[in-house]
Amino acid sequence: MLLPIGMVLSLVFMLASVVMEGGNPMALVAIPSVVLVFGGTLAASATAFTFGEVLRMPKMAIKGFSKPAELGGTISQLCELAEVARKEGALALEGRIAEVDDPFLQHGLTLLVDGADEHRIQDELDAALSAIADRHQRNISLWTKAAGYAPIFGLMGTTMGLINMLGHLDKPEEIGPSLAVAMTATLYGLVSSNVMFTPIADKLTRLHESEMLVKEMMIDGVCSILHGFSSRAMTERLEIWLQPAARAAEKAA
Repeated sequence: MLLPIGMVLSLVFMLASVVMEGGNPMALVAIPSVVLVFGGTLAASATAFTFGEVLRMPKMAIKGFSKPAELGGTISQLCELAEVARKEGALALEGRIAEVDDPFLQHGLTLLVDGADEHRIQDELDAALSAIADRHQRNISLWTKAAGYAPIFGLMGTTMGLINMLGHLDKPEEIGPSLAVAMTATLYGLVSSNVMFTPIADKLTRLHESEMLVKEMMIDGVCSILHGFSSRAMTERLEIWLQPAARAAEKAA
């Protein structure tokens, strides 16, 4: 939940600095700048991606608010499955597949139950992992592109505002307000890039890394079940995937 908190605090600090300098926060509101920066950024980003990928941006933003995947629960589940397979045979796992929430692990267990050897399990799960990684990288790239386009459209808005202002030099009283409105476009470009687009891209990258780690551990776990590892042996093998502090906590528990 640190992502939304960080985004909100960034805006709060920005508005607080305006107030501390004696400014009016409402002076930062300029609808034309919002239309240009956000509309132009999304339109430019869409040129390098599919319509469906652009439509998924709100869903990806919401996903960015979630916590990274944790290894502890997956290790416990794999150890339980290993104990079932060791005592009752690999075919006994067929009745447990429906209880597994992760489709990737379901796929691995299905291959195991169907009698696939380690080479086939490794190849198929690696291919599935590559497909997931490619999809994640496309989603992350969309937000990264948007973060690069937003300041440019902000600068474009400021340039357009200055052109409009220079066309009315015969009205000195309008120069100040026109310049202020023109500068809001640059502000919106910088704020949207550094407070929204880039943080979401970074958080999606973190989520991607944690999910890849969990799924690589799942591959190791399924192959270990194939080799008949006991629950204890499975625990010792999979705990190497944990951070040292988390590993110590698991042993203490």
